[in-house]
Amino acid sequence: MTHPDPDDQSDGLDSARRALAESERRYRTLFETMAQGVYYQDKDGNITTANPAMLALLGLNMDQMQGLAPMPEGWRVLREDGAPLTIEERASIQAIRTRKPVMGAISCFFNPKFGEFRWLRANATPELDPVTGESIGAYTIFEDITERRRSEQAATEAARTIATVLENVTDAYFALDKEWRYIYVNPQGEQTAGFSREQLIGRRIWDIYPEILGTGFQKQFERAMAGDAPVTFEEYYTASQTWYRAHAYATPEGLAFYLRNITNERRASEERRFAEDRQREFMRDVLASVTGGKLRLCFSASDLPSDPPSTDGIPLTLTEGLRPLRRRAEEAAHTVGFDSNRTYDLITAAGEAGMNAVVHAGGGGAYVRILPGQVVQIWIVDEGPGISIENLPRATLEKGYTTAGTLGHGMKMMLRAVDRVYLRTTSSGATVVLEQSPYPSDSVLLSDW
Repeated sequence: MTHPDPDDQSDGLDSARRALAESERRYRTLFETMAQGVYYQDKDGNITTANPAMLALLGLNMDQMQGLAPMPEGWRVLREDGAPLTIEERASIQAIRTRKPVMGAISCFFNPKFGEFRWLRANATPELDPVTGESIGAYTIFEDITERRRSEQAATEAARTIATVLENVTDAYFALDKEWRYIYVNPQGEQTAGFSREQLIGRRIWDIYPEILGTGFQKQFERAMAGDAPVTFEEYYTASQTWYRAHAYATPEGLAFYLRNITNERRASEERRFAEDRQREFMRDVLASVTGGKLRLCFSASDLPSDPPSTDGIPLTLTEGLRPLRRRAEEAAHTVGFDSNRTYDLITAAGEAGMNAVVHAGGGGAYVRILPGQVVQIWIVDEGPGISIENLPRATLEKGYTTAGTLGHGMKMMLRAVDRVYLRTTSSGATVVLEQSPYPSDSVLLSDW
């Protein structure tokens, strides 16, 4: 029988001690340097140690943590619901008492040193006697979740604000999920839909309104849902004979859209447009009558005598163009055999029209061409502000009348000089077309204006 060598036993014991010391050193380093706050309590709830992060988190020193020094005046610890947090309710005490971990306990505290509440999440783990299984203490790890709570509260407040706005806007608002089921309807939406929220939530829009399948509603909603871009459109809903203006956009849940009843708006717009059309027609008839058919108002490109020339134009600017325009008009008049008076009249009218484009529109373009029947046609096109309809009678007939946005005093001279003047004016420009033939045609009202 052999006996163990005492030296070997001593070496093994030293090795075990060194390993234990190294393990304790590593755990102590971890404890002292970890970002989370940690403290340890014995079975009676007395804090025996806390790491630097814990002291910094609470703004306390170790004597205050262990109850050896008074807490700061005004110090408070609260539950998540705002009620005071008792010692018995703390995660560490519950873990010691129940011998079970307590995870994710939320609380907040107020330290006058910080001047604000700080929110903490605690995970407490009991330490049990390996023989008896009884609690001999607990470790509690704390995470500062103050910024997270602020963000959550801000998001909650923002959501509450949005909900308040949506509940009170005068437009109907609806939200759908990706399966086209209603997930939110505001009060105005209930009125527009003709159903209560309870009747809409969870049901597919196409099942409730099959008549909009194949219409602009379906096309635009699907386009918005695809995430291309928000869409705004107007569409007529035949079932209720109502015009709607819709704005739809994709959301993380699916689709949201606003609806506004614009039936009265559309009706008023149509009535206004009809009245304006009647006013324009009346104006055209009156001016044509007063000028013996010489002035012909044009309200669309199709009303002009032909398509505008596309080549051989003369640029009109403040410094050039008028002289070439007059020369080109004179050459055309000689080509078709105008006498000197008709030639002079044509040159005068062309010069006045070109001058108006330069003065009132900042320039434009001029075109001269000869039509069958020995007719010289001159186009003056600009991109100025045009003439408002209420100024047309004075701008075209009253000698010397001129304001910003009118043709000035030259229109009356043009009407006296040539056979016909076509005028189209819009907010984005004006077109004047002059026509002159070799022989004048009498106007029954010419002497009156």
